[in-house]
Amino acid sequence: MTRLRISHQRGKPILAASVAELDAAIDLISGDSARQECPSMVEITIEEDPYGHAYIDAGIGVEQGFVHLNGPDTYRTTVGDPNAAGTVLYDYCGNGEDVPAREEVPLATVHAVLAAFLTHDGLIPDDHPDLHLSPTG
Repeated sequence: MTRLRISHQRGKPILAASVAELDAAIDLISGDSARQECPSMVEITIEEDPYGHAYIDAGIGVEQGFVHLNGPDTYRTTVGDPNAAGTVLYDYCGNGEDVPAREEVPLATVHAVLAAFLTHDGLIPDDHPDLHLSPTG
């Protein structure tokens, strides 16, 4: 069984082995985002083998977020409005991270990608409709 390790600003990582546990983690982090100046960013790895799989950087805001899938041979991202200009500031453990505004998508899309990461054992299919090769990656 695959377990996700979600590193976030609260300190101790959250472990999620089911979609229900992932939902609870997203709700918790989204709630944190509602109480701070900028939305939260997390790092997600496979608990059992964090270096043997791709990892995810994800923004989890109140209504929006993003996903970056970082693998050895690929860098894929979510794309919301491809014409959006500028960046959006996310909070990763007290450090500001600028994310291209075009990569922000509805939180439901972030959830769908993270659920695919969990249910496919860290191997999101190449044809996943919500992830795209990064133009800069």
